[in-house]
Amino acid sequence: MSHNKSNLPLFFLFCLINITFCSCSKDTNVDEIIPYVPVNGTIYLNFYSELNSVGNALYFDEIDASVGYNGHGFIVVRTSTSEFSVFDATCTNDKDSEEHLKIEGSYAECPVCGSKFSLLTGGWPFNDSEAKYKLKEYRNTYYSGNNTLKVRN
Repeated sequence: MSHNKSNLPLFFLFCLINITFCSCSKDTNVDEIIPYVPVNGTIYLNFYSELNSVGNALYFDEIDASVGYNGHGFIVVRTSTSEFSVFDATCTNDKDSEEHLKIEGSYAECPVCGSKFSLLTGGWPFNDSEAKYKLKEYRNTYYSGNNTLKVRN
Protein backbone atom coordinates (compact mmCIF):
# COMPACT_ATOMS: atom_id res chain seq x y z
CA MET A 1 0.00 0.00 0.00
CA SER A 2 1.57 3.26 -1.06
CA HIS A 3 0.88 6.67 0.35
CA ASN A 4 0.05 9.30 -2.16
CA LYS A 5 0.93 12.56 -0.37
CA SER A 6 -0.74 15.66 -1.62
CA ASN A 7 1.46 18.46 -2.87
CA LEU A 8 -1.29 20.96 -2.16
CA PRO A 9 0.38 22.47 0.98
CA LEU A 10 3.61 22.97 -0.97
CA PHE A 11 1.69 24.56 -3.83
CA PHE A 12 0.05 27.06 -1.47
CA LEU A 13 3.39 27.85 0.17
CA PHE A 14 4.93 28.45 -3.26
CA CYS A 15 2.03 30.77 -4.21
CA LEU A 16 2.32 32.72 -0.96
CA ILE A 17 6.05 33.26 -1.41
CA ASN A 18 5.57 34.23 -5.05
CA ILE A 19 2.86 36.77 -4.21
CA THR A 20 5.01 38.25 -1.45
CA PHE A 21 7.99 38.84 -3.70
CA CYS A 22 6.03 39.89 -6.78
CA SER A 23 4.00 42.48 -4.87
CA CYS A 24 7.11 44.33 -3.77
CA SER A 25 7.91 47.24 -6.05
CA LYS A 26 11.13 49.11 -6.55
CA ASP A 27 9.24 52.21 -7.70
CA THR A 28 9.10 54.93 -5.10
CA ASN A 29 5.62 55.81 -3.92
CA VAL A 30 4.72 59.51 -3.69
CA ASP A 31 3.62 58.85 -0.08
CA GLU A 32 7.25 58.01 0.72
CA ILE A 33 8.39 61.32 -0.81
CA ILE A 34 5.76 63.65 0.66
CA PRO A 35 5.13 62.44 4.23
CA TYR A 36 1.67 61.91 5.65
CA VAL A 37 -0.06 64.86 7.26
CA PRO A 38 -3.70 64.74 8.35
CA VAL A 39 -6.03 66.44 5.89
CA ASN A 40 -9.74 66.83 6.54
CA GLY A 41 -11.77 69.82 5.46
CA THR A 42 -14.56 71.22 3.33
CA ILE A 43 -14.42 73.80 0.56
CA TYR A 44 -17.62 75.76 -0.04
CA LEU A 45 -17.43 76.18 -3.80
CA ASN A 46 -20.07 78.94 -3.95
CA PHE A 47 -17.29 81.28 -2.78
CA TYR A 48 -14.89 80.22 -5.56
CA SER A 49 -16.52 80.85 -8.93
CA GLU A 50 -13.20 80.16 -10.69
CA LEU A 51 -13.76 76.47 -9.95
CA ASN A 52 -17.07 76.46 -11.87
CA SER A 53 -15.20 75.85 -15.14
CA VAL A 54 -13.51 72.58 -16.08
CA GLY A 55 -9.73 72.99 -16.22
CA ASN A 56 -9.55 75.88 -13.76
CA ALA A 57 -7.39 75.54 -10.66
CA LEU A 58 -7.02 77.49 -7.41
CA TYR A 59 -4.42 77.52 -4.66
CA PHE A 60 -5.60 77.22 -1.05
CA ASP A 61 -3.15 77.89 1.78
CA GLU A 62 -5.44 75.85 4.02
CA ILE A 63 -8.63 73.86 3.97
CA ASP A 64 -10.25 74.31 7.36
CA ALA A 65 -7.32 73.58 9.73
CA SER A 66 -5.41 71.42 7.23
CA VAL A 67 -2.37 73.05 5.63
CA GLY A 68 -0.75 70.22 3.65
CA TYR A 69 2.84 69.06 3.95
CA ASN A 70 5.26 71.65 5.34
CA GLY A 71 2.44 74.22 5.31
CA HIS A 72 2.53 74.40 1.51
CA GLY A 73 -1.24 74.29 1.05
CA PHE A 74 -3.30 72.71 -1.73
CA ILE A 75 -4.13 73.02 -5.39
CA VAL A 76 -7.73 72.24 -6.34
CA VAL A 77 -8.58 71.70 -10.02
CA ARG A 78 -11.92 70.96 -11.62
CA THR A 79 -11.35 68.02 -13.95
CA SER A 80 -14.95 67.52 -15.17
CA THR A 81 -18.42 68.82 -14.41
CA SER A 82 -18.64 66.57 -11.36
CA GLU A 83 -15.01 65.78 -10.44
CA PHE A 84 -12.08 67.53 -8.84
CA SER A 85 -8.46 66.73 -8.09
CA VAL A 86 -6.78 68.02 -4.95
CA PHE A 87 -2.99 68.05 -4.79
CA ASP A 88 -0.53 68.95 -2.07
CA ALA A 89 1.25 72.09 -3.32
CA THR A 90 4.65 70.55 -2.50
CA CYS A 91 7.14 69.79 -5.27
CA THR A 92 8.11 66.11 -5.21
CA ASN A 93 11.66 67.10 -6.17
CA ASP A 94 12.17 69.77 -3.50
CA LYS A 95 9.82 68.89 -0.62
CA ASP A 96 11.76 70.79 2.04
CA SER A 97 11.69 74.10 0.21
CA GLU A 98 9.80 76.91 1.88
CA GLU A 99 8.13 77.68 -1.46
CA HIS A 100 4.90 76.08 -2.66
CA LEU A 101 3.98 75.29 -6.25
CA LYS A 102 2.53 78.13 -8.32
CA ILE A 103 -0.39 77.61 -10.69
CA GLU A 104 0.32 78.49 -14.32
CA GLY A 105 -2.86 77.73 -16.29
CA SER A 106 -3.34 73.95 -16.43
CA TYR A 107 -0.03 73.12 -14.73
CA ALA A 108 1.79 73.91 -11.50
CA GLU A 109 5.42 75.00 -11.40
CA CYS A 110 8.02 74.82 -8.65
CA PRO A 111 9.68 78.24 -8.21
CA VAL A 112 12.85 76.55 -6.90
CA CYS A 113 13.72 73.75 -9.37
CA GLY A 114 11.43 74.73 -12.25
CA SER A 115 9.61 71.37 -12.36
CA LYS A 116 6.19 71.51 -13.99
CA PHE A 117 3.27 69.22 -13.14
CA SER A 118 0.13 68.64 -15.21
CA LEU A 119 -2.95 69.39 -13.13
CA LEU A 120 -5.36 67.78 -15.59
CA THR A 121 -3.64 64.40 -15.92
CA GLY A 122 -3.10 63.36 -12.32
CA GLY A 123 -0.26 65.66 -11.26
CA TRP A 124 2.46 63.95 -13.31
CA PRO A 125 5.63 65.97 -13.99
CA PHE A 126 6.46 67.07 -17.52
CA ASN A 127 9.20 64.99 -19.18
CA ASP A 128 11.83 67.74 -18.97
CA SER A 129 11.22 68.40 -15.24
CA GLU A 130 13.71 67.60 -12.52
CA ALA A 131 10.86 66.03 -10.54
CA LYS A 132 10.24 62.38 -11.42
CA TYR A 133 7.22 61.63 -9.24
CA LYS A 134 3.65 62.88 -9.44
CA LEU A 135 2.12 65.24 -6.92
CA LYS A 136 0.60 63.85 -3.76
CA GLU A 137 -3.14 63.67 -4.31
CA TYR A 138 -5.81 63.76 -1.63
CA ARG A 139 -9.16 62.01 -1.75
CA ASN A 140 -12.16 64.21 -2.28
CA THR A 141 -15.91 63.96 -2.65
CA TYR A 142 -18.01 66.51 -4.49
CA TYR A 143 -21.54 67.15 -3.21
CA SER A 144 -23.46 68.91 -5.99
CA GLY A 145 -26.54 69.50 -3.81
CA ASN A 146 -24.77 72.01 -1.59
CA ASN A 147 -21.81 72.64 -3.95
CA THR A 148 -19.13 71.54 -1.47
CA LEU A 149 -15.95 69.57 -1.81
CA LYS A 150 -14.85 67.36 1.09
CA VAL A 151 -11.07 66.76 1.13
CA ARG A 152 -9.40 64.08 3.26
CA ASN A 153 -6.69 61.44 3.38
